[in-house]
Amino acid sequence: MRKIMLVAAVFLASFAPAVDAHAAQAATVVSPKRPLNVRAGSAVWTAQVRTLPHGAAVSIDCQVKGQLINQGSVRVTDQWDRLTDGSYVSDAWIRRPAAAIPACGPAAPVAPAAVAAAAAVTTTTGTVASGGTPLKARTAPVHTAPLIAALPNGTQLTLVCQQRGENIAGSQRVTPMWDRLPEGTYVSDAYVRRTATPPPCTAANQPVAAAAAPSTGGDWTSPLPGFRARPGFRTANNPNHIGVDIMSFTGTPIHAASAGTVLEVVCNIEAGHSCDQAGSASIGGCGWYVKLQHEGGISTLYCHMVRKALVQPGQKVKAGQVIGYVGSSGNSSAPHLHYEVHINAPPTGPQNAIDPLPFMRTHGAEIG
Repeated sequence: MRKIMLVAAVFLASFAPAVDAHAAQAATVVSPKRPLNVRAGSAVWTAQVRTLPHGAAVSIDCQVKGQLINQGSVRVTDQWDRLTDGSYVSDAWIRRPAAAIPACGPAAPVAPAAVAAAAAVTTTTGTVASGGTPLKARTAPVHTAPLIAALPNGTQLTLVCQQRGENIAGSQRVTPMWDRLPEGTYVSDAYVRRTATPPPCTAANQPVAAAAAPSTGGDWTSPLPGFRARPGFRTANNPNHIGVDIMSFTGTPIHAASAGTVLEVVCNIEAGHSCDQAGSASIGGCGWYVKLQHEGGISTLYCHMVRKALVQPGQKVKAGQVIGYVGSSGNSSAPHLHYEVHINAPPTGPQNAIDPLPFMRTHGAEIG
């Protein structure tokens, strides 16, 4: 009977579709103003693996549908090219032959070559010291971030760097520091026995993202329902503008874009001015603003409120909860909401700001 089954299996295998063995397609990067970011997935909020200069030659394995890129030098497209090492570049910046590129299969790898390169960075060794409970590796340095792996006590670790996050009291120490592993996940340093202190996480030692997709942080909603945002993220005329502006009226309620925790409620303005008065284009600063922290290492920021926010640092908020009101404080010449989205946060800054419009659209909360 076993012999019959084996023969049948061989017979059926002879009719199975062959594995796609198409040749990689040669192409060229067309990005004259700045290097093209190579990422671990098909969207700008996935981890940056490396960069490619203008004119660099690349080998494309296949294509996947991802984030729409409408500012490319070659085309407007939502197609992303998977390179032969498993990393991704937007096809909007690629000059290639007119021949169609095959669609990628469902099991797309996540930049194995980049993982190896990340591991080559000077690292520190450590051991999980969590007793009878496995140590959880997550996508961000907070216990609410998505779980990627559970590491048993005694597991040997390679620690790339450390990043400040949620304060944890563990078996080894009480600390807000989290250790980033080569694959991009985080474990609390409170449960790690190590030989030395890893260096701070910087762009130079940032590995690729974890294999799982970044968390959406739960349900998302427009911060100003019914009002449109005009594209304005890092435009050619204003490359330092790291958010989008949603024009509205003074006093319009501003909603939390997703559930999270209030990190900051701040009056950010040049000395000699007041956030409780209308600002102008000649005044620097964000005026009254609120910063929220969401699951998955995502932060959102809401600027130019008419007065101090309704919420306080440390307060938990729900998606859609009113946190303040539209105004024109700070560097503003008309009532509007300046809205930012940051990944791999905290901290927040230009280095991890992403265009809020495609991000919100992808998460079912298009603005306007």
